Amino acid sequence: MLAVASSEGFGHIGAVIWDERTSTRDTGVAAIDWRLAGQPGIAAAAGAKLAESALVTGPVTSRGNLAGGESGGAGKVLGGIGAWTTAGGLAAVVGLLWLLPRFLPRVAGWAYGDPSSRDSRVDFLRGLAIVFVVVNHVGMTSLFQLFTQEAVGFVSGAELFVLFSGLVLGMVFGPRVKDNFGDVVDHTTKRAGKLYATALTVLIGVFLISLVPAINADTLTSFVDQGTGAAGHGGAGRSYDLYAGMDSLLHFPVAPEVVPGILLLQFGPWQFNVMGLYVVLLLASPLVLWALSRGKALWVLAATTALYAAGTIFRIRLLPSEFEDSFPLLVWQVLFIVGMVAGYHRQRIIDWLAAHSWVVVACTVAAAALAFLAWGNPYLANSFDVRVAILPDTAYRALYDAYFGRTYLGVGRLLNVLVLVVAAYALLTAYWKPAHRALGWFLIPLGRATLYVFIIHVALIAVIANIPALQEGRVLFNTAAYAVILALLWVMVRTRFLFRVIPT
Repeated sequence: MLAVASSEGFGHIGAVIWDERTSTRDTGVAAIDWRLAGQPGIAAAAGAKLAESALVTGPVTSRGNLAGGESGGAGKVLGGIGAWTTAGGLAAVVGLLWLLPRFLPRVAGWAYGDPSSRDSRVDFLRGLAIVFVVVNHVGMTSLFQLFTQEAVGFVSGAELFVLFSGLVLGMVFGPRVKDNFGDVVDHTTKRAGKLYATALTVLIGVFLISLVPAINADTLTSFVDQGTGAAGHGGAGRSYDLYAGMDSLLHFPVAPEVVPGILLLQFGPWQFNVMGLYVVLLLASPLVLWALSRGKALWVLAATTALYAAGTIFRIRLLPSEFEDSFPLLVWQVLFIVGMVAGYHRQRIIDWLAAHSWVVVACTVAAAALAFLAWGNPYLANSFDVRVAILPDTAYRALYDAYFGRTYLGVGRLLNVLVLVVAAYALLTAYWKPAHRALGWFLIPLGRATLYVFIIHVALIAVIANIPALQEGRVLFNTAAYAVILALLWVMVRTRFLFRVIPT
């Protein structure tokens, strides 16, 4: 819909264009597409009328600088010699990190040596994953995004979060399943029930908050596609009301689909919808653990790979729950189950890698190469970022969409997650003392309370959305705000604030 402004009170507006797709549940689940560009005939007619008019077309606004923030742009692009110099520097760093412990006895003394049964390297990496999740969900433009938005490869906090959740489950319950299967079923079922109750509480709590006129809850009750969803990059900019139709709870009669929709987690903030995935996977986990205890690891891996392939190729949606939009069950189960297998056989895998160090070297090289390739991502370019131009943007976008898509876990992205985890675990093993001194004190507590942090970050998102100063796009100011947010989360974990109330 296009309308030329005629009111003197809006003299600076040349036109208003409504070009949107949204969803509603007022009369059932539906999608309404209002986009002119989605209908070629209408778009052509509108374009012809526009060309005949006296309207001078151009950008809707100047790029960026909407509220006093930094101007937008594509950032700094390194091409040619600059790009390959960066690649050479990365290769030198990887080589140095690999060789130092072999030739310097002092460096060899930095290796991991924690005698406790709990693997602090896993907690360290889980802490890093939850920091990535918090930073990307809060969504303020800051320097933190230089590290959290696919800076370590085609990997986000979500993939690491799901993989490590499965790994910890395999580590904790693997030793118990053979002798006390009933106990494992009891514990995992209770955990699933706790997560389900938590998801319902957050879902309803956000809805109630959104009813308060003085509070802006749009960041939790709506979603603007960033091009990473099931619709691909062509869906970027589409907006969705995640609570559409739920306000019928306030009227009589209540729409018949609303209560089942709540119980099936069809509503809720997008920042929390992965919780539904965990509920389903936890309920299925005893069967996987039982198979592993019977020596069926290869069968488990074959089955999870087959489900992943079916989900990726045929885009099968098993449940009506909201999490299926961002984390399709048949696809994302592969990370959780591979993590369970790795956790169940953790010591055997570690011993095997120690005896076949070339595999660790190959994974480290692959992880570094994929990280370098990810630095060329034109989808993530912004006004302060630096990226390398190793491929034309059109070729890069085609490569990314084919192999590194997020929602359906492109095979390249899945491979990237696995080699990155092997490489990161190996580096932490070799350089544990300096890594722990630098970041371990901060990340390990967060990694041991990821559910608590994940719940609290939803409340923080609502608070931040209602602080005008944090919506102005000031990079350095927002970076400082992120430092305060992460420090607050760390203090809350260390002091066990509301641990008796909020699940951990």
